[in-house]
Amino acid sequence: MADCCAEQGYRATSVEAVMERADVGRDSFEYLFAGKEDCALAALNKIISEALARLSTIDAANLAVEGRIYEIRAILQLLSARASFARLGCIEARQGGTRRMRSSYEAAVRVLALMMERTGAGTPGASPTVTARAALGGAEALVRRELALGGGGDLPKLLGDFVYAALVPFVGQREALRQAKLATRVAAEEG
Repeated sequence: MADCCAEQGYRATSVEAVMERADVGRDSFEYLFAGKEDCALAALNKIISEALARLSTIDAANLAVEGRIYEIRAILQLLSARASFARLGCIEARQGGTRRMRSSYEAAVRVLALMMERTGAGTPGASPTVTARAALGGAEALVRRELALGGGGDLPKLLGDFVYAALVPFVGQREALRQAKLATRVAAEEG
């Protein structure tokens, strides 16, 4: 589903194209999914589950603001490795998908808000959900742009910019710039 949507868009993707790509018959498809939307939701849930699993492997000692760089890098690496899933979540679910697909995206925003509440980060006076939406919106715009341009395989190069966009609502411009510079150095050392 994710590969077909990346190539054709959700609306233009047919169940037949998905079955052909997956090399499964209609009976198998219908046993697993009620239809195209359920298949797309399963793909969205897969990338969200993989992202949460990847975040859970980050050393708890690195959960200071500096540790966020490693969390963000892990997510960018995952999205890069699974670019068609990233496109399904960041572009297709939001622009061409269904209400249930958009709800799946909103669930990811709520998870981010809970993560930020856990760390106590945030702009004083702003709700964690509003702050999380600001962070996610700016950072996701960078990813969406790269995916739309067909560069999903090289998302880790966005680490510095992504760190800045994700952190500025939580720590302010000066600290976000400092962290972005550190992230750029981390990316350069590993690249």
